[in-house]
Amino acid sequence: MELDRDTLKEAAEEALTRPSDAMFYDDRLFTTHGAVFNWAERGDDLLEESNYRTALDLIKSAADDGRSDTEMSDEQVIDGTSGHWLVGSLRTIYVQVYEDSVMLCRECDEVALWAVSRKKYGRRRFLCESHKESWDCETERYGLPALEPIEYRPKFTAAFVVATELALALRDYPILDDSDYSEREWEAFQDAMKEAVENAQRYHYDTCEQDDRIAERFYEDESTTHRNQWCRSDDVCWSTVSEEYEAARDEYFLELATEVYRWNVLGYSPDQLGLFAAA
Repeated sequence: MELDRDTLKEAAEEALTRPSDAMFYDDRLFTTHGAVFNWAERGDDLLEESNYRTALDLIKSAADDGRSDTEMSDEQVIDGTSGHWLVGSLRTIYVQVYEDSVMLCRECDEVALWAVSRKKYGRRRFLCESHKESWDCETERYGLPALEPIEYRPKFTAAFVVATELALALRDYPILDDSDYSEREWEAFQDAMKEAVENAQRYHYDTCEQDDRIAERFYEDESTTHRNQWCRSDDVCWSTVSEEYEAARDEYFLELATEVYRWNVLGYSPDQLGLFAAA
């Protein structure tokens, strides 16, 4: 999206506003680098984690875009961690707001005001070399001074522009990357399922090989609840998993017992058992 300068200035003021009760040991924070995204690292909100990590990657990419020297993202983007009494650990993305070459120069500002008040011609020549091109001199023509002070226009970093775009995008849609969020949900669901299955296995004394075979049968069963209804980790019910795992275990050992019966009692050879099972 195209952001106007007023929107960026408002975002910069908000990002650089230091919390009244905050304690930091990095002079860059809320001075040159503003806070743009937060995530409670020890929380269980996958959406917040997805948005945070997606934003971090995009902001770093914007900082490094077109750079041939060392990675600019190391200087412009800080992935900070701080303690919090409520959430324990809080991750925050701090982004450098303005380019170093055009940081606000108070001395230039004072000189420009003095030049205007004295009606000095060509007041641009009173500015330092690194800031001459950063001032709006449209009203200064033919060497005649304007009646109003020149507006200083510091350049925003590409990283901060992208961070502002992402923050505004979240007002309309709560997910920055649907694919990333879906993958994290699926991984969390798989982990929850594995934990539930391991809990069901702890009540038996089966071998590791038997545990693996039964679990494989359980996961492949199309009739189980998790194949038809579950999509989030919070939806995994341990009691339901335990019941369905028990059913898969009963089927597994019944099949083993049937093969042993056919072999030892009915006299089928192992090859015949394989053919019989396939049939």
